[in-house]
Amino acid sequence: MARQLRREDYTVGWVCALPIELVAAQEMLDEEHENLERDPIDNDENLYALGSIGGHNVAIVCLPAGCIGNNPAAAVAAQMRATFKRIRFGLMVGIGGGVPSKGVDIRLGDVVVSQPDKTFGGVVQYDIGKAKPSGFERTGSLNSPPLMLLSAVRQVQAKELRGQSKLAEHVSKLERISKFQRCKTGPDILFEAAYDHEGEETCSKCNTNRQKDREPRDDGELVVTHYGTIASGNQVMRNAAQRDRVSADLKGVLCFEMEAAGLMNSFPCLVVRGICDYADSHKNKLWQAYAAGTAAAWAKEVLSAIPPAQVEKALTVDKAITQAAIKRHLEDDSTYRSNKRARLLHSTGELDESDDNEDNRTSPDDSEGVSSEYDEDNRTSPDDSEEVSSEYDESGSSEDSEQNDPGSESDGQWR
Repeated sequence: MARQLRREDYTVGWVCALPIELVAAQEMLDEEHENLERDPIDNDENLYALGSIGGHNVAIVCLPAGCIGNNPAAAVAAQMRATFKRIRFGLMVGIGGGVPSKGVDIRLGDVVVSQPDKTFGGVVQYDIGKAKPSGFERTGSLNSPPLMLLSAVRQVQAKELRGQSKLAEHVSKLERISKFQRCKTGPDILFEAAYDHEGEETCSKCNTNRQKDREPRDDGELVVTHYGTIASGNQVMRNAAQRDRVSADLKGVLCFEMEAAGLMNSFPCLVVRGICDYADSHKNKLWQAYAAGTAAAWAKEVLSAIPPAQVEKALTVDKAITQAAIKRHLEDDSTYRSNKRARLLHSTGELDESDDNEDNRTSPDDSEGVSSEYDEDNRTSPDDSEEVSSEYDESGSSEDSEQNDPGSESDGQWR
């Protein structure tokens, strides 16, 4: 009989958005736990799947049917935090649309993991910013994953290099479910970016001459893990030209998805995505279940690399968020004061070239991980620019967009 634990026994929160992602997560559990008894005064509307992985007690939650995007993800995570107050970190695990490039050979079924670089913290919300005469300017910044998770990522990478990864073993656990078998996925085809889909759901009527030639992988490389920046937005990316343009603007992203940006500043987590399509007009559902499985398998791998005793010593999510907010406030306040002083010196003619260079070095546009929301001009000149959500859509029309359409399961993050 399954054990029933207490709320305070759970230290890891796992968030997903689709039923196939929930199934994949549950199949990765080493042990399943009984559901908790509902508190009569509890306002949490989430339903949880509970269990353990690698000695960690994990609470798994899936977004409600018809709810997609960053805001629903943030709301679900907030309720999870309120119910499981001892959670130390989270995992956002599911499917995404890959960005193939000359430098990164991403294939269907591969896994993408959010990893910080000098520009972004692992996830960037690409469709929020300001419409200026000079063009669209992305604003805001998102937190990096907790250091404990990033350290575990290094351990997983080392195991991969030594040929000790258990990813394939974890993926094989899903083969008992027909929908998750790789043989049910169909061919992995990448078309030229300029070639749009023809026909109905499958690519059976698409011109094979417009396929891109790629070297076949060895059998031992059926699933490859990539680490870098994940682009998060409130619309499905299904246009190859826009995909490549956004990726170029952001100096190279590995995949697109729709929930992570809603979590990074309110639910410290690592984002793990299985690639189910190429974020182009040829997207379909054939690879979704398998990709959900590879993402869940990698999440199990990273959890297994973290000693449970180390997690127990870590800050709870609430304390970590408070600490991060204080740090951001201090950084933003320091930047604001520096810029205000520079403007004052400019206005009085007292700013020399060296002062100007110093101001440039400390501006929020050039500082790593510093939000520009405290920019004095941004706050006092609303007529100069307007905060908008950009769809990177040249037509500017939202009538044909797939944003937040609860009537179609194909919407949401590559749904």
